[in-house]
Amino acid sequence: MKNYLKQSKFWLLACIASLALVTACSEEEPVEEPSGENLILDFKIEGIDVTTGVQIDHEGGTVKDSLPVGTDLTSLVPIIEVSEKATISPASGEAKDFSSPVVYVVTAENGANKIYTVTLSVKEEVIVVEKSDDNDINEFFFSEIFIRGKIDGQQISGSVPYGTDITNLKVSLDIHEKASVSPAVEEPQDFTSPVTYTVTAENGETQSYNVSVTEQPQDVGVRGVWLTNVDSNVLTSKQKIDEAVALCDELNINTIFVVTWNKALTTYPSDVAAEITGKKIDPLYEGRDPLRELIDAAHAKDIKVMAWFEYGFAAYNGSPGPILDNTPDHWKARDVNGNVVVKNGFYWMNAFHPDVQQFMIDLFTEVVTNYPDIDGVQGDDRLPATPSEAGYDDYTVSLYKADHDGQEPPATAKNTAWLRWRADILNKFGKALYDSVKAIDPNMVVAHSPSPMSFGYDEYLQDYTTWVAEGYSDIVSPQLYRRENQGLNIYKGLLSNQYNMLEPAGQKIFYPGLLLFLGGYLPSQQFIADMVQANREIGVQGEVYFFFTGFQDPDVQEVMKAMYPTKAIYPEL
Repeated sequence: MKNYLKQSKFWLLACIASLALVTACSEEEPVEEPSGENLILDFKIEGIDVTTGVQIDHEGGTVKDSLPVGTDLTSLVPIIEVSEKATISPASGEAKDFSSPVVYVVTAENGANKIYTVTLSVKEEVIVVEKSDDNDINEFFFSEIFIRGKIDGQQISGSVPYGTDITNLKVSLDIHEKASVSPAVEEPQDFTSPVTYTVTAENGETQSYNVSVTEQPQDVGVRGVWLTNVDSNVLTSKQKIDEAVALCDELNINTIFVVTWNKALTTYPSDVAAEITGKKIDPLYEGRDPLRELIDAAHAKDIKVMAWFEYGFAAYNGSPGPILDNTPDHWKARDVNGNVVVKNGFYWMNAFHPDVQQFMIDLFTEVVTNYPDIDGVQGDDRLPATPSEAGYDDYTVSLYKADHDGQEPPATAKNTAWLRWRADILNKFGKALYDSVKAIDPNMVVAHSPSPMSFGYDEYLQDYTTWVAEGYSDIVSPQLYRRENQGLNIYKGLLSNQYNMLEPAGQKIFYPGLLLFLGGYLPSQQFIADMVQANREIGVQGEVYFFFTGFQDPDVQEVMKAMYPTKAIYPEL
Protein backbone atom coordinates (compact mmCIF):
# COMPACT_ATOMS: atom_id res chain seq x y z
CA MET A 1 0.00 0.00 0.00
CA LYS A 2 2.78 2.46 0.95
CA ASN A 3 4.54 1.65 -2.31
CA TYR A 4 1.40 2.37 -4.24
CA LEU A 5 1.00 5.77 -2.63
CA LYS A 6 4.62 6.72 -3.33
CA GLN A 7 4.25 5.75 -6.96
CA SER A 8 1.04 7.80 -7.33
CA LYS A 9 2.67 10.94 -5.83
CA PHE A 10 5.58 10.62 -8.17
CA TRP A 11 3.27 10.30 -11.09
CA LEU A 12 1.34 13.36 -10.07
CA LEU A 13 4.47 15.48 -9.78
CA ALA A 14 5.65 14.36 -13.18
CA CYS A 15 2.36 15.34 -14.77
CA ILE A 16 2.49 18.78 -13.12
CA ALA A 17 6.04 19.31 -14.43
CA SER A 18 5.05 18.28 -17.93
CA LEU A 19 2.10 20.65 -17.86
CA ALA A 20 4.33 23.54 -16.74
CA LEU A 21 6.74 22.83 -19.57
CA VAL A 22 3.96 22.81 -22.13
CA THR A 23 2.64 26.13 -20.76
CA ALA A 24 6.09 27.75 -20.92
CA CYS A 25 6.53 26.73 -24.53
CA SER A 26 3.16 28.26 -25.49
CA GLU A 27 4.12 31.89 -24.07
CA GLU A 28 7.22 32.60 -26.41
CA GLU A 29 7.48 36.43 -27.58
CA PRO A 30 6.15 37.36 -31.21
CA VAL A 31 8.51 38.57 -34.08
CA GLU A 32 8.44 42.59 -34.62
CA GLU A 33 7.48 43.89 -38.14
CA PRO A 34 9.89 46.53 -39.92
CA SER A 35 8.80 50.23 -39.68
CA GLY A 36 7.10 51.95 -42.64
CA GLU A 37 7.67 55.59 -41.38
CA ASN A 38 9.34 57.75 -44.04
CA LEU A 39 8.63 61.41 -43.15
CA ILE A 40 10.78 64.53 -43.05
CA LEU A 41 10.18 65.78 -39.55
CA ASP A 42 12.35 68.89 -39.62
CA PHE A 43 14.44 70.82 -42.15
CA LYS A 44 17.09 73.39 -41.25
CA ILE A 45 20.04 75.04 -42.93
CA GLU A 46 23.40 74.86 -41.24
CA GLY A 47 24.60 78.24 -40.06
CA ILE A 48 21.20 79.90 -40.19
CA ASP A 49 20.11 80.25 -36.62
CA VAL A 50 17.00 82.34 -37.10
CA THR A 51 13.60 80.73 -37.21
CA THR A 52 12.71 80.65 -40.85
CA GLY A 53 9.26 79.11 -40.63
CA VAL A 54 9.76 75.97 -42.68
CA GLN A 55 6.57 74.50 -44.11
CA ILE A 56 6.46 70.70 -44.48
CA ASP A 57 3.53 69.22 -46.36
CA HIS A 58 3.67 65.42 -45.93
CA GLU A 59 0.63 64.80 -48.05
CA GLY A 60 1.80 66.98 -50.92
CA GLY A 61 5.44 65.98 -50.47
CA THR A 62 6.83 69.48 -50.30
CA VAL A 63 9.19 71.41 -48.08
CA LYS A 64 9.25 75.19 -48.42
CA ASP A 65 11.26 77.79 -46.61
CA SER A 66 12.09 81.47 -47.01
CA LEU A 67 15.62 82.30 -45.93
CA PRO A 68 17.03 85.60 -44.69
CA VAL A 69 17.88 88.47 -47.05
CA GLY A 70 21.21 87.95 -48.76
CA THR A 71 21.36 84.14 -48.41
CA ASP A 72 23.31 82.47 -51.23
CA LEU A 73 21.15 79.56 -52.40
CA THR A 74 23.83 77.95 -54.53
CA SER A 75 25.64 76.14 -51.71
CA LEU A 76 23.64 75.31 -48.60
CA VAL A 77 24.06 72.49 -46.12
CA PRO A 78 20.67 71.15 -44.97
CA ILE A 79 20.21 69.46 -41.60
CA ILE A 80 17.26 67.11 -42.05
CA GLU A 81 15.46 65.09 -39.38
CA VAL A 82 13.52 62.07 -40.68
CA SER A 83 11.41 59.27 -39.14
CA GLU A 84 13.21 56.80 -36.85
CA LYS A 85 14.95 54.03 -38.79
CA ALA A 86 14.33 55.93 -42.06
CA THR A 87 17.07 57.21 -44.37
CA ILE A 88 17.16 60.14 -46.80
CA SER A 89 18.88 60.78 -50.10
CA PRO A 90 20.65 63.09 -50.74
CA ALA A 91 21.93 62.79 -47.20
CA SER A 92 21.43 65.33 -44.49
CA GLY A 93 24.57 67.47 -44.25
CA GLU A 94 25.32 67.23 -47.97
CA ALA A 95 25.73 70.65 -49.56
CA LYS A 96 23.31 71.34 -52.41
CA ASP A 97 22.43 74.13 -54.86
CA PHE A 98 18.95 75.30 -53.89
CA SER A 99 18.65 78.00 -56.56
CA SER A 100 16.15 75.58 -58.08
CA PRO A 101 14.01 72.92 -56.28
CA VAL A 102 15.85 69.81 -54.95
CA VAL A 103 14.20 66.38 -54.73
CA TYR A 104 14.75 64.25 -51.62
CA VAL A 105 13.74 60.57 -51.16
CA VAL A 106 12.98 59.31 -47.64
CA THR A 107 13.17 55.48 -47.34
CA ALA A 108 11.41 53.73 -44.43
CA GLU A 109 12.84 50.72 -42.62
CA ASN A 110 10.56 48.48 -44.64
CA GLY A 111 11.83 50.03 -47.90
CA ALA A 112 8.86 52.28 -48.61
CA ASN A 113 9.89 55.53 -50.31
CA LYS A 114 8.41 59.01 -50.03
CA ILE A 115 9.49 61.87 -52.28
CA TYR A 116 9.80 65.45 -51.04
CA THR A 117 10.51 68.46 -53.24
CA VAL A 118 12.41 71.12 -51.31
CA THR A 119 11.98 74.70 -52.53
CA LEU A 120 13.96 77.46 -50.86
CA SER A 121 13.68 81.19 -51.54
CA VAL A 122 15.28 84.33 -50.19
CA LYS A 123 13.18 86.95 -48.47
CA GLU A 124 12.99 90.32 -50.21
CA GLU A 125 14.67 93.16 -48.41
CA VAL A 126 12.09 95.20 -46.61
CA ILE A 127 13.00 98.85 -46.80
CA VAL A 128 11.17 100.89 -44.29
CA VAL A 129 10.51 104.30 -45.81
CA GLU A 130 9.38 107.00 -43.51
CA LYS A 131 6.46 109.01 -44.78
CA SER A 132 7.48 112.37 -46.17
CA ASP A 133 6.90 115.48 -44.09
CA ASP A 134 7.37 117.76 -47.13
CA ASN A 135 4.50 120.22 -47.26
CA ASP A 136 6.33 123.06 -49.03
CA ILE A 137 5.05 124.95 -52.07
CA ASN A 138 8.06 125.14 -54.38
CA GLU A 139 6.45 127.13 -57.19
CA PHE A 140 3.11 128.88 -57.49
CA PHE A 141 1.51 130.03 -60.75
CA PHE A 142 -1.63 131.87 -61.71
CA SER A 143 -1.79 129.43 -64.55
CA GLU A 144 -4.19 130.96 -67.05
CA ILE A 145 -2.45 134.33 -67.02
CA PHE A 146 1.13 132.95 -66.83
CA ILE A 147 2.05 134.91 -63.69
CA ARG A 148 4.49 133.46 -61.16
CA GLY A 149 3.68 133.95 -57.51
CA LYS A 150 6.46 135.15 -55.24
CA ILE A 151 6.96 132.86 -52.25
CA ASP A 152 8.20 134.39 -49.01
CA GLY A 153 7.83 131.85 -46.22
CA GLN A 154 4.11 131.18 -45.86
CA GLN A 155 3.20 134.33 -47.78
CA ILE A 156 2.67 134.18 -51.55
CA SER A 157 2.01 137.29 -53.62
CA GLY A 158 1.04 137.75 -57.23
CA SER A 159 1.22 140.96 -59.25
CA VAL A 160 -1.09 140.78 -62.26
CA PRO A 161 -1.49 143.11 -65.24
CA TYR A 162 -3.94 145.99 -65.06
CA GLY A 163 -7.40 144.88 -66.14
CA THR A 164 -7.01 141.23 -65.12
CA ASP A 165 -10.17 139.66 -63.71
CA ILE A 166 -8.96 138.49 -60.29
CA THR A 167 -12.35 137.12 -59.21
CA ASN A 168 -11.93 133.85 -61.09
CA LEU A 169 -8.28 132.81 -61.22
CA LYS A 170 -6.96 129.28 -61.51
CA VAL A 171 -3.64 128.34 -59.99
CA SER A 172 -1.09 125.58 -60.35
CA LEU A 173 1.68 124.74 -57.92
CA ASP A 174 4.62 122.46 -57.38
CA ILE A 175 4.46 120.33 -54.21
CA HIS A 176 5.83 116.96 -53.15
CA GLU A 177 4.36 114.12 -55.22
CA LYS A 178 2.71 112.55 -52.16
CA ALA A 179 1.42 115.78 -50.67
CA SER A 180 -2.04 117.21 -51.28
CA VAL A 181 -3.46 120.71 -51.30
CA SER A 182 -6.74 122.33 -50.36
CA PRO A 183 -8.59 123.99 -51.98
CA ALA A 184 -8.00 121.90 -55.09
CA VAL A 185 -6.11 123.66 -57.86
CA GLU A 186 -8.90 122.78 -60.29
CA GLU A 187 -11.19 125.18 -58.42
CA PRO A 188 -10.97 128.84 -59.57
CA GLN A 189 -10.70 131.29 -56.69
CA ASP A 190 -11.74 134.86 -56.04
CA PHE A 191 -8.57 136.74 -55.08
CA THR A 192 -10.16 140.05 -54.22
CA SER A 193 -9.26 138.91 -50.70
CA PRO A 194 -6.35 136.63 -49.73
CA VAL A 195 -6.92 132.92 -50.19
CA THR A 196 -5.43 130.29 -47.86
CA TYR A 197 -3.99 127.12 -49.37
CA THR A 198 -3.19 124.23 -47.02
CA VAL A 199 -0.64 121.62 -48.06
CA THR A 200 -0.81 118.25 -46.29
CA ALA A 201 2.34 116.13 -46.31
CA GLU A 202 2.30 112.35 -46.72
CA ASN A 203 2.71 111.95 -42.96
CA GLY A 204 -0.29 114.19 -42.28
CA GLU A 205 1.58 117.33 -41.23
CA THR A 206 0.03 120.51 -42.66
CA GLN A 207 1.24 123.96 -43.59
CA SER A 208 -0.91 126.92 -44.66
CA TYR A 209 -0.01 129.62 -47.17
CA ASN A 210 -1.74 132.98 -47.56
CA VAL A 211 -1.97 134.01 -51.21
CA SER A 212 -2.70 137.63 -52.10
CA VAL A 213 -3.03 139.32 -55.48
CA THR A 214 -2.39 142.95 -56.40
CA GLU A 215 -3.21 144.59 -59.70
CA GLN A 216 -0.46 146.55 -61.44
CA PRO A 217 -1.15 150.16 -62.46
CA GLN A 218 -2.18 150.75 -66.04
CA ASP A 219 0.89 150.71 -68.28
CA VAL A 220 2.07 154.07 -69.56
CA GLY A 221 4.44 153.02 -72.26
CA VAL A 222 5.24 151.68 -75.68
CA ARG A 223 3.94 148.23 -76.60
CA GLY A 224 5.52 147.80 -79.98
CA VAL A 225 6.27 145.32 -82.71
CA TRP A 226 8.61 145.37 -85.68
CA LEU A 227 6.87 144.73 -88.99
CA THR A 228 9.38 143.58 -91.59
CA ASN A 229 9.35 142.37 -95.19
CA VAL A 230 11.65 139.43 -94.45
CA ASP A 231 9.94 136.17 -93.48
CA SER A 232 6.66 138.08 -93.69
CA ASN A 233 4.25 138.95 -96.49
CA VAL A 234 2.22 141.56 -94.63
CA LEU A 235 3.33 144.47 -96.82
CA THR A 236 2.44 142.70 -100.08
CA SER A 237 -1.18 143.89 -100.05
CA LYS A 238 -3.42 146.43 -98.39
CA GLN A 239 -5.65 143.60 -97.19
CA LYS A 240 -2.78 141.92 -95.36
CA ILE A 241 -1.79 145.25 -93.84
CA ASP A 242 -5.34 145.76 -92.59
CA GLU A 243 -5.39 142.25 -91.10
CA ALA A 244 -2.04 142.78 -89.38
CA VAL A 245 -3.15 146.07 -87.88
CA ALA A 246 -6.41 144.50 -86.68
CA LEU A 247 -4.41 141.76 -84.91
CA CYS A 248 -2.14 144.32 -83.27
CA ASP A 249 -5.21 146.16 -82.04
CA GLU A 250 -6.70 142.94 -80.68
CA LEU A 251 -3.48 142.28 -78.76
CA ASN A 252 -3.44 145.87 -77.41
CA ILE A 253 -0.24 146.81 -79.24
CA ASN A 254 0.04 150.57 -79.56
CA THR A 255 3.08 151.06 -81.82
CA ILE A 256 4.20 149.50 -85.11
CA PHE A 257 7.79 149.96 -86.28
CA VAL A 258 7.53 149.27 -90.02
CA VAL A 259 10.54 148.56 -92.21
CA THR A 260 11.20 151.50 -94.47
CA TRP A 261 14.79 151.00 -95.62
CA ASN A 262 16.60 147.69 -96.23
CA LYS A 263 18.34 145.79 -99.03
CA ALA A 264 19.22 149.22 -100.58
CA LEU A 265 15.49 149.70 -101.22
CA THR A 266 12.59 151.55 -99.66
CA THR A 267 9.04 150.45 -98.93
CA TYR A 268 7.76 153.92 -99.90
CA PRO A 269 8.36 156.02 -103.04
CA SER A 270 11.75 157.67 -102.45
CA ASP A 271 13.45 160.21 -104.66
CA VAL A 272 16.50 160.12 -102.36
CA ALA A 273 17.01 156.39 -102.85
CA ALA A 274 16.30 156.61 -106.59
CA GLU A 275 19.15 159.11 -107.03
CA ILE A 276 21.63 156.48 -105.86
CA THR A 277 20.10 153.13 -106.77
CA GLY A 278 17.87 154.08 -109.68
CA LYS A 279 14.88 152.50 -107.91
CA LYS A 280 12.22 154.63 -106.30
CA ILE A 281 10.66 151.75 -104.36
CA ASP A 282 11.18 148.04 -103.87
CA PRO A 283 9.84 146.52 -107.12
CA LEU A 284 7.67 144.18 -105.02
CA TYR A 285 5.51 147.21 -104.14
CA GLU A 286 5.57 148.99 -107.50
CA GLY A 287 2.40 151.04 -107.96
CA ARG A 288 1.59 151.04 -104.23
CA ASP A 289 2.69 152.84 -101.11
CA PRO A 290 2.76 150.31 -98.23
CA LEU A 291 3.92 152.94 -95.76
CA ARG A 292 0.91 155.14 -96.53
CA GLU A 293 -1.44 152.18 -96.33
CA LEU A 294 -0.04 151.16 -92.96
CA ILE A 295 -0.22 154.65 -91.48
CA ASP A 296 -3.86 154.99 -92.48
CA ALA A 297 -4.84 151.53 -91.18
CA ALA A 298 -2.94 151.95 -87.90
CA HIS A 299 -4.18 155.44 -87.14
CA ALA A 300 -7.75 154.23 -87.63
CA LYS A 301 -7.06 151.95 -84.64
CA ASP A 302 -5.17 154.63 -82.68
CA ILE A 303 -1.87 152.79 -83.20
CA LYS A 304 1.33 154.78 -83.70
CA VAL A 305 3.60 154.17 -86.71
CA MET A 306 7.38 154.59 -86.76
CA ALA A 307 9.44 154.38 -89.96
CA TRP A 308 12.15 151.83 -89.21
CA PHE A 309 15.38 152.33 -91.20
CA GLU A 310 16.58 148.77 -90.68
CA TYR A 311 19.78 148.71 -92.72
CA GLY A 312 21.07 152.11 -91.64
CA PHE A 313 24.67 152.42 -92.87
CA ALA A 314 24.79 148.79 -94.01
CA ALA A 315 24.84 149.01 -97.79
CA TYR A 316 23.93 145.46 -98.76
CA ASN A 317 24.11 141.83 -97.63
CA GLY A 318 26.29 139.39 -99.57
CA SER A 319 27.81 141.87 -102.03
CA PRO A 320 28.61 145.61 -102.29
CA GLY A 321 25.17 146.14 -103.85
CA PRO A 322 23.78 149.08 -105.82
CA ILE A 323 24.76 151.78 -103.33
CA LEU A 324 28.48 151.05 -103.23
CA ASP A 325 28.47 150.21 -106.95
CA ASN A 326 26.99 153.60 -107.84
CA THR A 327 28.86 155.94 -105.51
CA PRO A 328 32.43 157.27 -105.23
CA ASP A 329 35.07 155.29 -103.40
CA HIS A 330 34.85 157.43 -100.27
CA TRP A 331 31.39 155.94 -99.64
CA LYS A 332 33.03 152.62 -98.80
CA ALA A 333 34.06 151.77 -95.24
CA ARG A 334 37.69 150.53 -95.11
CA ASP A 335 39.53 148.35 -92.61
CA VAL A 336 43.18 148.58 -91.56
CA ASN A 337 44.21 146.62 -94.66
CA GLY A 338 42.31 148.90 -97.01
CA ASN A 339 39.56 146.38 -97.73
CA VAL A 340 35.88 147.21 -97.86
CA VAL A 341 34.48 146.40 -94.42
CA VAL A 342 32.29 143.31 -94.38
CA LYS A 343 30.81 142.11 -91.10
CA ASN A 344 28.35 139.26 -90.70
CA GLY A 345 27.90 139.29 -94.47
CA PHE A 346 27.02 143.00 -94.67
CA TYR A 347 29.03 145.47 -96.77
CA TRP A 348 29.21 148.84 -95.08
CA MET A 349 29.07 152.46 -96.15
CA ASN A 350 31.54 154.89 -94.65
CA ALA A 351 29.49 156.27 -91.77
CA PHE A 352 32.18 158.88 -90.99
CA HIS A 353 31.96 160.72 -94.31
CA PRO A 354 29.66 163.78 -94.58
CA ASP A 355 28.25 162.64 -97.95
CA VAL A 356 27.12 159.30 -96.53
CA GLN A 357 25.76 160.92 -93.39
CA GLN A 358 23.80 163.43 -95.46
CA PHE A 359 22.33 160.65 -97.57
CA MET A 360 20.96 159.03 -94.43
CA ILE A 361 19.64 162.32 -93.06
CA ASP A 362 17.93 162.93 -96.41
CA LEU A 363 16.17 159.56 -96.21
CA PHE A 364 14.86 160.36 -92.74
CA THR A 365 13.74 163.88 -93.53
CA GLU A 366 12.11 162.71 -96.76
CA VAL A 367 9.83 160.42 -94.74
CA VAL A 368 9.10 163.13 -92.17
CA THR A 369 8.28 165.61 -94.93
CA ASN A 370 6.25 163.31 -97.18
CA TYR A 371 4.33 161.69 -94.31
CA PRO A 372 3.67 164.51 -91.86
CA ASP A 373 1.16 162.35 -89.98
CA ILE A 374 3.68 159.60 -89.24
CA ASP A 375 4.53 159.39 -85.56
CA GLY A 376 8.26 158.86 -85.69
CA VAL A 377 11.41 157.43 -87.24
CA GLN A 378 13.79 154.81 -85.88
CA GLY A 379 17.39 153.73 -86.33
CA ASP A 380 18.54 150.37 -84.98
CA ASP A 381 21.69 148.32 -84.52
CA ARG A 382 23.03 149.71 -87.81
CA LEU A 383 22.24 153.40 -87.21
CA PRO A 384 24.08 155.27 -85.86
CA ALA A 385 26.57 152.43 -86.20
CA THR A 386 29.50 151.06 -88.12
CA PRO A 387 31.76 148.08 -87.45
CA SER A 388 34.66 148.95 -85.17
CA GLU A 389 36.94 147.57 -87.92
CA ALA A 390 36.07 150.65 -90.02
CA GLY A 391 37.70 154.08 -90.04
CA TYR A 392 40.82 153.44 -92.11
CA ASP A 393 39.55 155.18 -95.27
CA ASP A 394 41.50 158.23 -96.49
CA TYR A 395 38.94 160.77 -95.30
CA THR A 396 38.67 159.43 -91.74
CA VAL A 397 42.41 158.93 -91.42
CA SER A 398 43.04 162.53 -92.49
CA LEU A 399 40.45 163.71 -89.98
CA TYR A 400 42.16 161.73 -87.22
CA LYS A 401 45.57 163.11 -88.14
CA ALA A 402 44.23 166.64 -88.02
CA ASP A 403 43.03 165.99 -84.44
CA HIS A 404 46.22 164.20 -83.34
CA ASP A 405 49.15 166.24 -84.62
CA GLY A 406 49.58 164.13 -87.72
CA GLN A 407 49.61 160.75 -85.98
CA GLU A 408 48.22 157.71 -87.78
CA PRO A 409 45.20 155.97 -86.22
CA PRO A 410 46.06 152.97 -84.04
CA ALA A 411 46.45 149.78 -86.05
CA THR A 412 44.43 147.95 -83.41
CA ALA A 413 40.77 148.50 -84.30
CA LYS A 414 39.62 148.22 -80.69
CA ASN A 415 42.19 150.51 -79.18
CA THR A 416 40.30 152.28 -76.38
CA ALA A 417 41.02 155.86 -77.49
CA TRP A 418 40.41 154.97 -81.16
CA LEU A 419 37.02 153.47 -80.28
CA ARG A 420 36.08 156.59 -78.33
CA TRP A 421 37.15 159.00 -81.08
CA ARG A 422 35.07 157.23 -83.76
CA ALA A 423 32.06 156.71 -81.46
CA ASP A 424 32.04 160.46 -80.82
CA ILE A 425 31.76 161.08 -84.58
CA LEU A 426 28.73 158.83 -84.73
CA ASN A 427 27.26 160.57 -81.70
CA LYS A 428 27.58 163.91 -83.45
CA PHE A 429 25.86 162.43 -86.48
CA GLY A 430 23.08 161.11 -84.23
CA LYS A 431 22.49 164.60 -82.86
CA ALA A 432 22.55 166.11 -86.37
CA LEU A 433 19.99 163.56 -87.52
CA TYR A 434 17.79 164.30 -84.51
CA ASP A 435 18.01 168.05 -85.04
CA SER A 436 17.20 167.69 -88.76
CA VAL A 437 14.02 165.73 -87.99
CA LYS A 438 12.94 168.09 -85.21
CA ALA A 439 13.50 171.10 -87.48
CA ILE A 440 10.71 169.77 -89.70
CA ASP A 441 8.42 168.61 -86.89
CA PRO A 442 9.34 169.14 -83.26
CA ASN A 443 6.76 166.53 -82.24
CA MET A 444 8.21 163.82 -84.44
CA VAL A 445 9.63 160.96 -82.35
CA VAL A 446 13.22 159.90 -82.99
CA ALA A 447 13.65 156.37 -81.70
CA HIS A 448 16.58 153.96 -81.57
CA SER A 449 17.01 150.22 -81.15
CA PRO A 450 20.73 149.67 -80.64
CA SER A 451 22.67 146.59 -79.65
CA PRO A 452 23.21 146.31 -75.91
CA MET A 453 26.11 148.16 -74.35
CA SER A 454 28.98 147.13 -74.21
CA PHE A 455 28.70 144.79 -77.20
CA GLY A 456 27.25 147.57 -79.32
CA TYR A 457 30.06 149.91 -78.38
CA ASP A 458 32.93 147.47 -78.88
CA GLU A 459 31.61 145.98 -82.12
CA TYR A 460 29.61 148.80 -83.75
CA LEU A 461 30.67 152.02 -81.96
CA GLN A 462 27.14 152.47 -80.59
CA ASP A 463 27.08 154.65 -77.50
CA TYR A 464 23.35 154.83 -76.89
CA THR A 465 23.62 155.89 -73.26
CA THR A 466 25.13 159.16 -74.54
CA TRP A 467 22.29 159.62 -77.04
CA VAL A 468 19.80 159.32 -74.19
CA ALA A 469 21.76 161.40 -71.70
CA GLU A 470 22.29 164.25 -74.20
CA GLY A 471 18.68 164.22 -75.33
CA TYR A 472 18.72 163.08 -78.95
CA SER A 473 16.82 159.84 -78.48
CA ASP A 474 13.12 159.97 -77.58
CA ILE A 475 12.65 156.19 -77.30
CA VAL A 476 15.42 153.65 -76.79
CA SER A 477 14.77 149.93 -77.26
CA PRO A 478 18.03 148.00 -76.84
CA GLN A 479 17.83 144.61 -78.50
CA LEU A 480 17.88 142.36 -75.44
CA TYR A 481 17.46 139.28 -77.61
CA ARG A 482 17.95 136.34 -75.28
CA ARG A 483 16.59 132.90 -76.08
CA GLU A 484 14.75 130.65 -73.70
CA ASN A 485 17.54 128.07 -73.54
CA GLN A 486 19.77 130.76 -72.05
CA GLY A 487 17.43 131.03 -69.07
CA LEU A 488 15.36 133.80 -67.55
CA ASN A 489 18.17 134.92 -65.24
CA ILE A 490 20.35 135.75 -68.23
CA TYR A 491 17.61 138.01 -69.56
CA LYS A 492 17.08 139.58 -66.14
CA GLY A 493 20.77 140.23 -65.73
CA LEU A 494 21.05 141.93 -69.12
CA LEU A 495 17.88 143.93 -68.50
CA SER A 496 19.11 145.20 -65.16
CA ASN A 497 22.55 145.99 -66.55
CA GLN A 498 21.22 148.11 -69.44
CA TYR A 499 18.49 149.81 -67.41
CA ASN A 500 20.84 150.86 -64.64
CA MET A 501 23.21 152.51 -67.10
CA LEU A 502 20.59 155.21 -67.61
CA GLU A 503 19.60 158.10 -65.39
CA PRO A 504 15.97 158.16 -64.19
CA ALA A 505 14.93 160.39 -67.10
CA GLY A 506 16.42 157.92 -69.54
CA GLN A 507 14.80 154.96 -67.81
CA LYS A 508 11.39 156.49 -68.58
CA ILE A 509 11.97 156.10 -72.33
CA PHE A 510 13.53 152.62 -72.06
CA TYR A 511 11.41 149.92 -73.78
CA PRO A 512 13.59 146.86 -74.43
CA GLY A 513 13.41 144.75 -77.56
CA LEU A 514 12.36 141.12 -76.95
CA LEU A 515 13.02 138.25 -79.33
CA LEU A 516 9.70 136.68 -80.28
CA PHE A 517 10.38 134.93 -83.57
CA LEU A 518 13.42 134.26 -85.70
CA GLY A 519 14.14 131.46 -88.15
CA GLY A 520 11.56 129.18 -86.55
CA TYR A 521 12.49 130.07 -82.97
CA LEU A 522 9.43 130.78 -80.83
CA PRO A 523 9.71 131.04 -77.03
CA SER A 524 7.20 129.35 -74.74
CA GLN A 525 4.24 131.26 -73.40
CA GLN A 526 5.73 131.22 -69.91
CA PHE A 527 9.07 132.63 -71.06
CA ILE A 528 7.35 135.49 -72.89
CA ALA A 529 5.31 136.25 -69.77
CA ASP A 530 8.36 135.97 -67.53
CA MET A 531 10.29 138.53 -69.61
CA VAL A 532 7.37 140.97 -69.53
CA GLN A 533 7.01 140.56 -65.76
CA ALA A 534 10.76 141.02 -65.31
CA ASN A 535 10.37 144.37 -67.08
CA ARG A 536 7.50 145.38 -64.80
CA GLU A 537 9.41 144.40 -61.67
CA ILE A 538 12.08 147.03 -62.34
CA GLY A 539 9.60 149.68 -63.47
CA VAL A 540 9.64 149.24 -67.27
CA GLN A 541 6.09 149.55 -68.60
CA GLY A 542 6.52 148.45 -72.20
CA GLU A 543 8.53 146.45 -74.71
CA VAL A 544 8.97 145.99 -78.46
CA TYR A 545 8.79 142.55 -80.10
CA PHE A 546 10.93 141.27 -82.92
CA PHE A 547 8.94 140.51 -84.95
CA PHE A 548 5.30 140.48 -86.17
CA THR A 549 5.29 136.92 -87.58
CA GLY A 550 5.36 135.61 -84.01
CA PHE A 551 2.02 137.31 -83.34
CA GLN A 552 0.36 135.00 -85.85
CA ASP A 553 0.92 131.99 -83.56
CA PRO A 554 -2.22 131.16 -81.46
CA ASP A 555 -0.16 130.43 -78.34
CA VAL A 556 1.56 133.80 -78.61
CA GLN A 557 -1.80 135.50 -79.03
CA GLU A 558 -3.05 133.80 -75.86
CA VAL A 559 -0.15 134.98 -73.72
CA MET A 560 -0.28 138.49 -75.21
CA LYS A 561 -3.93 138.80 -74.22
CA ALA A 562 -3.02 137.67 -70.71
CA MET A 563 -0.13 140.14 -70.43
CA TYR A 564 -2.08 142.99 -72.04
CA PRO A 565 -5.74 142.60 -71.01
CA THR A 566 -6.34 146.32 -71.59
CA LYS A 567 -4.87 149.18 -73.60
CA ALA A 568 -1.76 150.99 -72.40
CA ILE A 569 -1.54 154.74 -72.20
CA TYR A 570 0.89 156.00 -74.81
CA PRO A 571 3.61 158.06 -73.10
CA GLU A 572 4.21 161.74 -73.60
CA LEU A 573 7.58 161.98 -75.35
